[in-house]
Amino acid sequence: MLKFILQYWRNQKAKLFLLLIGALIIASGLNLIFKLNETNKGVVEETLQKRWSSAYDIVVRPSSSSVTTEAYDLLEPNYLNGIVGGISFEQYEEIKSMENVDVAAPVAIVGYTQLNVNLPNMLQIPAQGLFRLTHRQFDETGLEREMISEEIIHIANGTNELLPRGLGLLPFDQVGNSVTPGSLNLIVAVDPDEESKLVGLDQAVTSSSYFSVEDKAVSLSSEQKHVRMPILVNPASFNNGYHEYELEQLDVPFSSSDDQKKVLQDIASESDLLRYDVENVQSLSIPSKDLEAIYFNQLQGKKTPDYPGALINDGSQLIFNSGPLEMKKTDSPFPERWVNAFEIESQPISFTNKWLPPSMLPKQGFRPVNSTEVQTTLPESDDLAYLSPVLDFDVVGTFDPEKIAVSKDPLNELPMETYRPASADLVLDQAGSPLNPSVNINTSGNPAGLLTNSPSIITTLDAARLLNGDQSISSIRIKVSNVDTLNESSEAILQDLKQQIESDTGLIATITIGSSPQPVITKVVKEGNTLGWIEQPWIHLGVAITIFRETSAGYSGVVLSIIGVAIIYVLTTSYIAMLSRRREFAILLALGWSQKDLYKIIYLEAFILAALVSIVSLVIESAFFLTQGESFSFGSWFFITGFSLLIYLSGATWSAFNIQKIKPYEAIKVGEYANAASSIIPLKTIGSLALKEMVSKWRRNLLSVASIAVPTSLLVFFVYVTFHLQGVLYTSWLGQFVAVQIGTLHYVTIGVSVLIAVLTTGEIIWQNVLEREHSFALLKAIGWTDRSIRQLVMLEGMIVGFIAGVLGLGLAYMAIYFAFGLIPWANTLLTMLSLLLPSVVGGIASLIPASIASKVNPYEVLKKIG
Repeated sequence: MLKFILQYWRNQKAKLFLLLIGALIIASGLNLIFKLNETNKGVVEETLQKRWSSAYDIVVRPSSSSVTTEAYDLLEPNYLNGIVGGISFEQYEEIKSMENVDVAAPVAIVGYTQLNVNLPNMLQIPAQGLFRLTHRQFDETGLEREMISEEIIHIANGTNELLPRGLGLLPFDQVGNSVTPGSLNLIVAVDPDEESKLVGLDQAVTSSSYFSVEDKAVSLSSEQKHVRMPILVNPASFNNGYHEYELEQLDVPFSSSDDQKKVLQDIASESDLLRYDVENVQSLSIPSKDLEAIYFNQLQGKKTPDYPGALINDGSQLIFNSGPLEMKKTDSPFPERWVNAFEIESQPISFTNKWLPPSMLPKQGFRPVNSTEVQTTLPESDDLAYLSPVLDFDVVGTFDPEKIAVSKDPLNELPMETYRPASADLVLDQAGSPLNPSVNINTSGNPAGLLTNSPSIITTLDAARLLNGDQSISSIRIKVSNVDTLNESSEAILQDLKQQIESDTGLIATITIGSSPQPVITKVVKEGNTLGWIEQPWIHLGVAITIFRETSAGYSGVVLSIIGVAIIYVLTTSYIAMLSRRREFAILLALGWSQKDLYKIIYLEAFILAALVSIVSLVIESAFFLTQGESFSFGSWFFITGFSLLIYLSGATWSAFNIQKIKPYEAIKVGEYANAASSIIPLKTIGSLALKEMVSKWRRNLLSVASIAVPTSLLVFFVYVTFHLQGVLYTSWLGQFVAVQIGTLHYVTIGVSVLIAVLTTGEIIWQNVLEREHSFALLKAIGWTDRSIRQLVMLEGMIVGFIAGVLGLGLAYMAIYFAFGLIPWANTLLTMLSLLLPSVVGGIASLIPASIASKVNPYEVLKKIG
């Protein structure tokens, strides 16, 4: 059997040469594409790996904390700081005990406290007169000069007259020369052990010590919430606010006793005090940072030299907590820069607290604010029925958030960490015009402010439980075991744990690992007026694994293109070989050979060719190993060997199927086992004759069209990327991050595909020429020249190429649309390239068959017919 095959190949040297060239190109092309795939995929994976790591892998939130932005796989920066409670301690322990949970670090947003500081001898009130003292708290956010609170009192100095009650008019003895400004500070509770494991909070301590097992919160009263709690403080305040005091003297006669009596009798309401003209006496400004420094220093027994005599109030009150922003989707003013845009509008602030005036907060805010006032068990009294919880602080140490072990790389930092304030840039003004340079936007001490505040006080989880109850945990950040690298197995572990948490606890579990900052623009509207547009790095969930999948799919597409062309080539050669040997096989069947004997021949030939591809691939891999120092890729070699065996055996199977159709007597007599398709095309020109020939054998010619269309579509796509995007394939998944560089090797792979396409088309046209030997003889007999015959055959090849070009252009435009969201209809270069190059390929493939056709001897051929 082997001897028979070798004899056949010896007699068909041209066919053997083409088979060997095809095997060589397939082996070389597959090896090359695997090298390209591994190199580029490795670069992309390495890039994505840097963005894969994060402080935590999954964040768990209450079921009530879902927001509209999650529909776009986006979360607002520092979103966790806007969630107050909702997770029970029982749920926390359940999650902590789950398989693959390495660290479960809870966060409990306790609320805002006001740290009041008494500063003596700050006011210079004259000895006699009526005075107005206005105290305003401001913050310069960069977006606006925001007034957080305002308080006005009137002071009477130098009189013994009885002052009217309820008008805000106080005697000097009650006020004195001191001021008592306060700074609103966020308190957050954590589990000390878990927080150390997750972000290394214990390593960020800068003075004294970290929480120990003895540092527990203690309830000091059974009648009201009065808690003494251990705390870590951040002495480096993020607060850019300040307090302004303005002392003014009312323009009223107040020197004599009669004047004082007359003025006081005329004052019936507080509005009467506001109608007098005033003259400025003193203006005073105190930074909020100074107040926090004084307060924290005195808690630790230290003095502040710049403010001698300053005193802090004993204890503090927990007075507010705030909720998340309510964003709504809007049209992006520049969609090419910001794919996603949202709008936030201020709302009236209303809270109920018997002891706190509404002026403590502005009338409008961006976040809902709630009072933490709670019911007491004190003796029945309307005044004491509801009180804010009282806090006593026990400072354990100080911490520096810059030393916490979370990423500071802006390309992979999750902007949802507890310890840092949210950031933003004002990029468009009120009219939507770009600002150059942009303006940095800061957080403020305002609980209702646009950007969330970072905590300056960290306490233990048991303090949150005493103050806010069993469901005081706001979120749980989880580090998962066996998830260190970017791959499908890591994704599977994360998804399994996410589903388990949600099904067992009813909470929301969001996978944050593999996320990335996504530039998002937000329109800020306050009291109906647009303040501008701010840009923030929001969290785009699941980006890295998505790009990993798309990159794998993208490079697999390049691999599959060559594989597809190779499959078409092998099936074509098998089909053409069957057509060319049908008479030979018919004779063998007539002589007594069985169909099984013929099957053995074609399967043995297929095995030999597959083995040849494997040997060539082994030689190429060895060459890379010896010359380039690269590791030997057994995986790619095994794949190429298995793939080549599969496609050659598939081609043999197709041939075996066609062998069943051979009828020895009919084949010997007619030389055909399939009738040619009839034609309705009028044969008036050389073009119509070529078109008729293609239509009559449309099945085999479709193989040529497919083999040319696939590399054509890839070539058009790569050319578009090279010339219109400077050779860089961008992706919007990482904001503006670059994904893949199109280089020389990409075009080399296209060249390999084109070579295979030339062989495929050449094989088919060659067979077409052999089957039309009588037709060519007749044409030459009636006067056609050799040149005309060559032109006819080459025109057939060019028609095949042109049709392939049209198909390839359509495929390329579809790929461009899905990658970049546009179709380059007006790009004449791509259109010409996609139509001209395949036509040239078809013409080249038909050169040898055209030469064979032109050498047909009419006398010899027609003599055989006679």
